Amino acid sequence: MDVSTAISQRSSVRAYKDTDVEEDKLRKILEAARLSPSASNRQEWKFVVVKDKETRKNLAQAAFGQSFIGEAPVVIVAVERNRSQSWVVVSPPYG
Repeated sequence: MDVSTAISQRSSVRAYKDTDVEEDKLRKILEAARLSPSASNRQEWKFVVVKDKETRKNLAQAAFGQSFIGEAPVVIVAVERNRSQSWVVVSPPYG
């Protein structure tokens, strides 16, 4: 599949099975994220895997009430490591 087709046919999943994500699949996803390009290969991020149900619910609230985030069996949070250059969001982007 070429990039144009992948972009035009993408979809957003909002319904999840109530099953754990296999550790092997999770490792592959994290490895792909780790290998993704960044400016000057600085990789100014870290990834936090959240499996705890209550923490996922809190993340959903922090994401402007997007409840589907709390319903996923696992959430991968990308966190910036260089706070001196961090972005600040002062209002919801679509609000």
